[in-house]
Formats: sequence, structure tokens, C-alpha cells
Amino acid sequence: MKLPAAIPLLCLVLLGAALLVAGCTNTSQPVPTATPTAVPETTGIPATIEPVSCGLSKCHGIDVTCVSNPPEVCTMDYQLGDRCRKYLRCDSSGGTCTLVKDAGFNTCKTCVEKCQLRAGDNTLTAMSCEENC
Repeated sequence: MKLPAAIPLLCLVLLGAALLVAGCTNTSQPVPTATPTAVPETTGIPATIEPVSCGLSKCHGIDVTCVSNPPEVCTMDYQLGDRCRKYLRCDSSGGTCTLVKDAGFNTCKTCVEKCQLRAGDNTLTAMSCEENC
């Protein structure tokens, strides 16, 4: 009498085993699907504005301007006035390359120029004086 109840249970176990084996032996490769791409509208206006390379015209000193092709590599030399460059930056947000002088630049530049006048040709004296600017 137990045999008729065991047959459906045996069939269920065999079916589960068959599904498990079938899932583990599936060798079909996934089919690549095409990803839709957006087509930009052509309105005659560029979609993006190219960033302008804008930087200080010289690597050293305080007599600088901003240019669209700044030097890419600078020497590690220290020159009189380099300390004041921390107050300078170039800005290209308006589409032009503009020198921006932060607060403190004019004071620093005046101090360096006074040191240079007092020291004359002695650059070591000028640089020692500049440390106090």
C-alpha cells in the first residue's frame, strides 16, 4: 500500500534532479542585445565647449600674464618673486584667459621690488629679504 504514494514522490525527485542537471549543463552563449544610442540633434551650435588651456605665461617671477598655451614643464629653480605667485591664478570661465590677482598680491609684489632695489645685484640678500614679504 505504500507503493502508490511513493511513485509520485519518486517522480518529483527525478524531475528535480533532471532540472538541476539541465541547468548545470546549459552551454548556450548569451545573445548580445543592441543598445540604443541617442542621436544628437544638429542645431549648428556645438553640444560642448572645448575647455581652454589657460595658465601663467612664465614659470617664475611676478611679471606674468595669462596665455592660452602655458608652459607644460617648468624648472625647479626658485627666482625672486615666486613667493607672490600664490596670489595669482588664471581664469578662462568667460571664454578668455584672464589674470586674476587675489588679495595680497600687490602688497607682496611691492615688498619684493623693495627687496630687489635694496639688495642691488646681491640676489642672496634679495631672497633673504623676500622671506619676510
